[in-house]
Amino acid sequence: MLFFDAFFPIGRSNASVPDCPRTQDQALSVMRRWDVDRALVYHTVSRDSDPQQGNGAVAGLSDPALLQVWAFDPAYVIPESPEHFLRRALAGGARAVLLNPLMRRIDLRRSPRVGQLARLLEQRRIPLLLAYWKTDPEEDLVDWYPLTDFCLDHPDLPVLVWEWRTRSNRPLFDALAGAGNLKVAVSALWQAQSVDQICETFGAQRLVFSLGLPHLDPGSFQAGVRYAGIGDEAKLRIAGGNLEQLIAEASYG
Repeated sequence: MLFFDAFFPIGRSNASVPDCPRTQDQALSVMRRWDVDRALVYHTVSRDSDPQQGNGAVAGLSDPALLQVWAFDPAYVIPESPEHFLRRALAGGARAVLLNPLMRRIDLRRSPRVGQLARLLEQRRIPLLLAYWKTDPEEDLVDWYPLTDFCLDHPDLPVLVWEWRTRSNRPLFDALAGAGNLKVAVSALWQAQSVDQICETFGAQRLVFSLGLPHLDPGSFQAGVRYAGIGDEAKLRIAGGNLEQLIAEASYG
């Protein structure tokens, strides 16, 4: 079984593991080592501090297995409009857009620029990747109820969520029940049988694969999919089929 990583980083970060790649060649080596066939790739500096600098780094990726993810800066004073940013990102080869709501404590529903971008992405069904990260590893960073409301504001926008560790699964379950366009990375699910339960209750289409980089051992989550108590078709959807479908359904022209 080969995997399609929805949140694959290039670059080091606070508390990153030694296997986290810094270059294209290192990224491909890590992917081969851990059975990842394709990846949506962002730069850690985009998530942590400077989207523009990180976008410049991923713009140099040339291997077709590495699909660019450009990060968006929601600061209202930025002269470039969300429309122009998206045109520039798509012209550069981006296949998804990344935002870290915790980088500057952004309220997704009250940020004018995030709202504008979300509407543009929704029209094209281009995935929005939300990577919740602060300076130090901390669990349960996602506030699932406001996130549910944001997803409901944009029902045709695929919203993919990553955080270091989801221990409070009850709010997560409520969010999955409330917003059908919300999808969660398996690397955030650390409790036993989480994959099984989500598939049984909400369907395998609600999960995407992630190695958990840059902060988690990249060999940890393949087994959670391979040995889950679900059917082979569901395993293949989680391993990569769900993300392949999202990319195929998006309009990048």
